[in-house]
Amino acid sequence: MAGKWWPIAKAEFLVRTVKLHKARKILYPILVAVCILFSLFGSSTIIGFFLGEFGEAFEIMLATSLPGLMRTFMLVIWLFILIIPITNTLESTKTDQWDILHSSNVRSRDILFGTYLGKLPIYGLISLVLSSVLVATFVHAYNVSIVGQLLMYAVIILFALTTIWMANVIATALQARIGQSPRGDDISKALSWAMVPIMFIPSMGALYWSSSLVALMGLEVSVILPSTWIADVLTWISVTSSSLPPSSIANIQTYWFQFSPLLSLVLVCIFTVAVYYFGFRSADNLYTLSSGLGSQKVITVGKENIAIRGIRRLFGAKFGVIMVTSFKDYTRKLQNVAKISYAVFLSLMIPLLLAFGPFANIVNDPIFIPVMTCLAMGMMLGIFGGVVFGGIGLLDSQDQLWILKSSPNGVSKFIAARVLSYIMLGSIIATIPGVFAGILLQFDLATIVIVILYVYSIIMSGIFIGVGITAFNPSYEDSSSGAFVVNTIATIFITMIALIVGLIPGVVMAITQGVLGPALTLAAIPGPIIGLVILLAGTIKLNISEVV
Repeated sequence: MAGKWWPIAKAEFLVRTVKLHKARKILYPILVAVCILFSLFGSSTIIGFFLGEFGEAFEIMLATSLPGLMRTFMLVIWLFILIIPITNTLESTKTDQWDILHSSNVRSRDILFGTYLGKLPIYGLISLVLSSVLVATFVHAYNVSIVGQLLMYAVIILFALTTIWMANVIATALQARIGQSPRGDDISKALSWAMVPIMFIPSMGALYWSSSLVALMGLEVSVILPSTWIADVLTWISVTSSSLPPSSIANIQTYWFQFSPLLSLVLVCIFTVAVYYFGFRSADNLYTLSSGLGSQKVITVGKENIAIRGIRRLFGAKFGVIMVTSFKDYTRKLQNVAKISYAVFLSLMIPLLLAFGPFANIVNDPIFIPVMTCLAMGMMLGIFGGVVFGGIGLLDSQDQLWILKSSPNGVSKFIAARVLSYIMLGSIIATIPGVFAGILLQFDLATIVIVILYVYSIIMSGIFIGVGITAFNPSYEDSSSGAFVVNTIATIFITMIALIVGLIPGVVMAITQGVLGPALTLAAIPGPIIGLVILLAGTIKLNISEVV
């Protein structure tokens, strides 16, 4: 007879595959078959085709440097498999169902193990596809035998299952601690956004600074990482089961391995056993039944700071109240603050890439680098401006819309207050990366001001477009609804079109005439105009729509 964890595992699986609806009994086996076929045949064919196009000299270089590169790639994939389950769990932190289960004499370890088994069918397929890419690269470089490939798949999948278990334990611990806070749901969503930058830095390193990172990963400090142990074990299996001559195998092992691959295999086994052991041992201490507030939302009102008082005085007694309410309503949610911080973080990476990445050798070009900085930051922050400030940040519920429509010019004033408060917050997003880029890339003061103004205009374009589209099709606070998905896709698509419309003539002017200010001014004009048209049309549509 199955334990109490089995119904929890089935429920978790049903939740994870909810988009398949009633057809999951047919579609999921098809999905499994497609992933297996891709892993066995598709990945090796695709990787072999692309790598073979570079010629024999590249293949020799790949075979020599692959062990070091694999350490970097394994680090990125390990972080990906570790962080994604945690992020998905933190998207909705509610412990009410745990209280129900604990009151029915279900232990925390049953919940932990059940949710782990329920996640495996989805995250296991993701791990299988990712592992096939790694194995296919080794097969192409070393001509690994079938037995070697099977051993590599077994090692990677075992490591992936261990990582998923570790991610489940961490996510459960965070959910248990945060879920009992009055603002637990908001804090967890903020943390889910903060998890992404953790894997961004090594990912960008693998793409742009692979040579430096390979050298770094060859140092002794890297041997403490489980991803390094797995990478060394995979290299050892591939070279010993390949058609390489013994001299080449000896050279690879001497150059890359700081200690015996057998020791790496032992460390992997110890790591696996330790993760499962301590996960089960700590399970019953992660969450206990209590009579606290749980996942109930409690909103506390603090004292108004000088900025809020300044906004109230600036916009007058009546409209100032709406502005302050709009500003407070957005900034009091930690997930919104985390999204803004995330946008700023990504935009700060752009000048770093231009200064130390592939374009570092032409960093002194007076036109190319400022234009590239503006285009990259503008495109990224423009899309973020539409998605972060639009979407679920506009209206909370249909009741709120009914109240707005019941007051004179309520919808128009509400949209105006929202847009103005978003524009004020957008100035922070534009200024911080603009100043950072100017200092790092050694721009003069005039160029820094031009960069900030261009990025700010594109952010305003995204805000106008995002709010206008959400006003057309309100999604309220349901981020899993079809309306939210449609709004997000439409916002990204229209923002990209608005950017491209101004981008083409602006870049042409910058290249042909060698002027920065007029070129970026020309590139910045179409976006806000298109955004204002969509915002006006969305406001009219929201004003005349019927509340269901």
